[in-house]
Amino acid sequence: MLQTGLALSRVRATMNLKKFIRWPRPLNAAVHLRRVHELLSDSNPAKALADTEIQRAAEIRSLAQRRAFLAARKLAREVLSVPLNCAPEAVPILGASNGKPGILGGDIQFNLSHCEDWCAIAWSAESIVGVDVEVIRPVPDMETILNNYFPPAAQRDFYAARPQEQTAVFFRWWTQIEAALKASGDSLDDSYVCLNHVLHAVCDGVPGVALAVAAVGKGPLTITWHLP
Repeated sequence: MLQTGLALSRVRATMNLKKFIRWPRPLNAAVHLRRVHELLSDSNPAKALADTEIQRAAEIRSLAQRRAFLAARKLAREVLSVPLNCAPEAVPILGASNGKPGILGGDIQFNLSHCEDWCAIAWSAESIVGVDVEVIRPVPDMETILNNYFPPAAQRDFYAARPQEQTAVFFRWWTQIEAALKASGDSLDDSYVCLNHVLHAVCDGVPGVALAVAAVGKGPLTITWHLP
């Protein structure tokens, strides 16, 4: 009887303790990756864009940058129209003072990234997010960048990799750092510790491409990856 009583006491104590524990709120984010040329393949790829977006695109001199801008805004409208339950052209995207686009009067946070022929968006209704996509490619002074801006865990990971794999390892960490800086609002000076301020993950689902997302919060973080 004594053992039974002690067991019941422990159960009651555990149940009472749970009343006072605030478990971290689960966070959900989605990441979509698309090709720029596929997003711009129809006859009028800018038809869903606002006049201000079309005007801004016309002011971009570089053809590659202009195409990337159009593709990113088209992707944002297509993706965000689903959770907002509206047509892509009705998605209320507006420019912010910091240069990052946002949603007018909504709880959805999103972030965009592009590199060469790739374009990515991350969004969440529960957290500020950042995303980065990079084509894995040679980088001048890669080790200098690594040693000056990457955290110790990244440096250990890089030097433990075989030489032919080091560039891929570099970009796995590069994208996570960039996504973390975008989500947290930290500056490049904080790159050494920025991953400590966010939840983050990297996706290796597309050969030759590094893709990462970061979210502000304590998690746990669940990511839905939408890959080509």
